[in-house]
Amino acid sequence: SVLSDENIGLRGKPDQIVVIDGNFIPVEQKTGRIPKKPHLSHQIQLLAYMHLLESSTGTAPPYGVLRYGSEVAFPIEWNDSNKDLLMDNLKEIQRLMIEGGAKRNHEQIGKCKNCSRKHVCPESLS
Repeated sequence: SVLSDENIGLRGKPDQIVVIDGNFIPVEQKTGRIPKKPHLSHQIQLLAYMHLLESSTGTAPPYGVLRYGSEVAFPIEWNDSNKDLLMDNLKEIQRLMIEGGAKRNHEQIGKCKNCSRKHVCPESLS
């Protein structure tokens, strides 16, 4: 189900929520080339999910995970500096969520199936 925080106009759904040590941990799976460090836009997306989990459950997740492919995972902490990063980028996130922020630039159905924005994409193949 979609998580939302109407106060700041955020909605979304992580690819997975896993329970580790009693904490809900959002996991976002990305496809394509594996970066040396996670892309900022992906980090911010994950931070939005952490915020949504905290506002929905009343409990802050200690971190979330960005996965690239099957081998590489980056934990992203839910700390003050990342909360600030999220708030600084809120306008951009809201714009992406409102506009869908998705323009398909490929013909690969598999890529579409795994896309984090397929629910707001007017051009989804899947």
